[in-house]
Amino acid sequence: MRIIVRDLRRDEEGVASTVGTIMALLVFLTFLSLIVNQYVPVWMKDSESAHMNSALGQFGSLKGAIDLQVLAAQMAQSVGLNYIPVTSSNAITLGLDGVPIFSAPTLGEMAVSPDAGGWTVTFYYDIRGVTTKVTEAANGTIDLNVGNRYFIPQQIAYENGAVIKAQIDGQTIRAQPVFEPVKVNNTLDFTFQLISLYGRGSVTGTTTEVVNTKLFGLDRQDYEDVTSTVWINHTSRYGLAWYNFFNATLARSLTVTSGTYQRALSQGALLYIEFIGRVSGTDLYKVRADYSPSASRYLVTLEIYNTGLLPLGVFRLQHAYVTVGVGEATEELPL
Repeated sequence: MRIIVRDLRRDEEGVASTVGTIMALLVFLTFLSLIVNQYVPVWMKDSESAHMNSALGQFGSLKGAIDLQVLAAQMAQSVGLNYIPVTSSNAITLGLDGVPIFSAPTLGEMAVSPDAGGWTVTFYYDIRGVTTKVTEAANGTIDLNVGNRYFIPQQIAYENGAVIKAQIDGQTIRAQPVFEPVKVNNTLDFTFQLISLYGRGSVTGTTTEVVNTKLFGLDRQDYEDVTSTVWINHTSRYGLAWYNFFNATLARSLTVTSGTYQRALSQGALLYIEFIGRVSGTDLYKVRADYSPSASRYLVTLEIYNTGLLPLGVFRLQHAYVTVGVGEATEELPL
């Protein structure tokens, strides 16, 4: 057996080529790491924030469409004409497309919940010497839940004529409902509107979906000679937003000068919060929010007292009934 041994020759050009390839790969990987770890998160955070602002504006347009339908029905009633229901359509963008290769899309889920967000309004008034109890109820919420991965996860909701923005560290009403307490000649004229939502549907993704709304009923009653406190109860996961809104609106309208504030915490979690508004030593209203950990809901109670200092003059209560369609497979109320 013959073995041939050849001398290996040193080739400087081969070494330079290998080192150059390795350096090029290191530069590419460094640049890629910079994009993935620095540029993409900042880009996606700004994009998710911009999407939430855009979605809030779209919910504002949805509220405006329903308010215009209510206004049209009011005008038809005032001139004695039958209101012809019309359907308003508003586009809402659910989520955000990600950066190809580098980041996945941010999904959003929008749903109509006709059984959520329950309201009750109860009071007594005198009609021809007979004390009569009035109880009105309403339900319905439209929720957009966006699980942002770079920006703060947020929810935007339409509930009883209000547009609410909520996140883990707070809730606020960004578009106000019909809630008007006004002092007139040392009496309190009070206007409140209930909006019931009907229909079911939910969609998930990043697409832009159309939400159809149609007002099919409107009832307004003006109550004089109210003889009791007006009780308003609401069950919702956005209870803190309603608590702050009721308290701020009543304190501003009634020029509240003092009050009693209470709250209770359990292991850092809020159990309840309460405020009693007072003028010249007389309690005018009480607003309270109780949290139920098992249901992850707040029970908001508002009591507007009928006092000698500021008696209730006229209580205007309006109830609107709206069908809502979200997505292609939508269950609508048969009319």
